[in-house]
Amino acid sequence: MDTFATLAQMEPRAWPQDLAESARAAFPVTTKHVPLKPAYGSLFPYALDDPDLPVRRQNAETVPSLALGGLSNCWGASMLPVRQRDIEDWPITLAELAPHYEAVLRFVPMAAERDELSEHLPLYSDCPGKLRRGVQAERVLRHLRGHAAALERAGFSFGASRLAVVSSESSSSGCRHCGMCLYGCPYGSIYNASHTLDELVRSGKVDYRGGLYVDRLVLADDGVAIHFHERGNPASVGQLDASRVFVACGAVSSTRLMIESMARTSGACRLLDSQYFVIPMVTARAAPVSVATQGNTLAQVFLELQDARISRHAAHLQLYGYNDLMLSLLAARLPLSANRLERLLRPALGRLLVMQGYLHSRDSPGMSINVDAGAVRLTGEDRAASRTAVKRLGRRLAASSRLLGMAPVTGLAQVGQPGKGNHLGGSFPMRREPGESDTDTLGRPPGWDRVHLIDASVLPSIPATTITLSVMANAHRIATAAAMIAD
Repeated sequence: MDTFATLAQMEPRAWPQDLAESARAAFPVTTKHVPLKPAYGSLFPYALDDPDLPVRRQNAETVPSLALGGLSNCWGASMLPVRQRDIEDWPITLAELAPHYEAVLRFVPMAAERDELSEHLPLYSDCPGKLRRGVQAERVLRHLRGHAAALERAGFSFGASRLAVVSSESSSSGCRHCGMCLYGCPYGSIYNASHTLDELVRSGKVDYRGGLYVDRLVLADDGVAIHFHERGNPASVGQLDASRVFVACGAVSSTRLMIESMARTSGACRLLDSQYFVIPMVTARAAPVSVATQGNTLAQVFLELQDARISRHAAHLQLYGYNDLMLSLLAARLPLSANRLERLLRPALGRLLVMQGYLHSRDSPGMSINVDAGAVRLTGEDRAASRTAVKRLGRRLAASSRLLGMAPVTGLAQVGQPGKGNHLGGSFPMRREPGESDTDTLGRPPGWDRVHLIDASVLPSIPATTITLSVMANAHRIATAAAMIAD
């Protein structure tokens, strides 16, 4: 963290080379597995081997967070809404979510463009910012736009990425295009939920109490009792009484809390997931690339693929250009310095892109979550069907390579275990007529009129488009409606 704080005091052109290299050295890479993404050289966002939240995993990769800001400390900042046809099983409509998308984007920055993708997925913002793209991404977009009509007939829609990033150069937290996005932005340009929480605390609207772990909720005649203990000290128990409680601990922790609060005899739920996968892509021509000029290294182009042979729902694809993690991977395997490798391999690296994708939860394995005396066990379901879907998608990309201007390297594709992309939820899905394991349209389990679940745990399904914006919009919708309920 000290290294990044030092970098933040200078403009990128003034960074000492050894300091920048030490900041980048904290992200391990491998061709066999996509590792946990560190933030500022640390894995603090993840609750790894945490005594307060012990989690055992079998064929599952998701890791919950107990950090201030949660997993927004290390997310990819991609922001997309849902399509109506992808939420047909939700008890609310896209029209009901729309004003809340707009409300969220009034306090969350978004760099985006009004382009071809806007016809399918509205921006919900009148004044988005804009980031510079790398040469690779510009070439890809230019090629896609030159084949737009044929791509549309082939089931593809595309456009510039939409990122929760401060783009204004006049802001102290504005993006400097320094290439550190995947390590932790020294300038705080990437939105973090803690940014909003800090503002609420400073304004006096929120009393934030850190270092407490909520064990369970107990219904009372006129409200809810919140039972907690101090982190790392289970004997130091306490109670806070509230007239209404909003639960937003993340899908795993919210499910754990409600299972224990409801004293469910089975102690188990099913979590839905949006299958995560990665496919390297190669372009016909090389673009000039280097660490010194890589700029924004978050996703730069979005593609959506609608193909009934793969799914009745669209697949979401994100393209990433050259970044020095690619170079680090090669440097770890070859006895050459990074600078020399970059000079030797620049033509090859200039053709390489990384496609990260997601499938709808209906086409993805989920996982069971069991809770026993505070311990959580996650067990992933078989991935055979989603692997087949990803293979079909890879063949579809290969068949459309001329139109796309790039071809997949399907032999290096990686299909993550359930939970890998952290696009998961649905353990207490919203229903018009909720059953014992459901919630109503305000995220309330039956009999729990003063407790609202407002995170992804209430989503009846998980569309492939990125999850964060829709979770925030739905939370805003629930909170807005709850504010009108008389206590």
